[in-house]
Amino acid sequence: EKVDSGLFSRLRSMINLVDKLRDIGVEQYIELPKICVLGTQSAGKSSVLESIVGMDFLPRGEGLCTRRPLELRLNHIPESDSKPFGVFEELPGEKFH
Repeated sequence: EKVDSGLFSRLRSMINLVDKLRDIGVEQYIELPKICVLGTQSAGKSSVLESIVGMDFLPRGEGLCTRRPLELRLNHIPESDSKPFGVFEELPGEKFH
C-alpha cells in the first residue's frame, strides 16, 4: 500500500516538535505523546514500528530478534544526500547505517 506522502510529512513535523519539546524539558510540566507497542512473540510489533518510521531497520530472523525495550527518537534531516543512520547514547560519536 502506498501511504500519502503528506501524512509522512506531517508525522515527521510532529515527531520533530515533540523531540524538541522533550529536549528542553517540557515533559516536567505536560505529558508528551508516546507510542507503546506490546504483544506476544512474532505478533508484528517490529513491523508496526517500521511502518511508523517508514523504513526497515530492525533485525529479522527466526525466534527472538528484538527481545528488549527500545526507545526510538526520530529526526528528519532534510538533506537529499543523507543516508539513514542510528545512534546509541551508550556509544557517543558512532553512527550505524
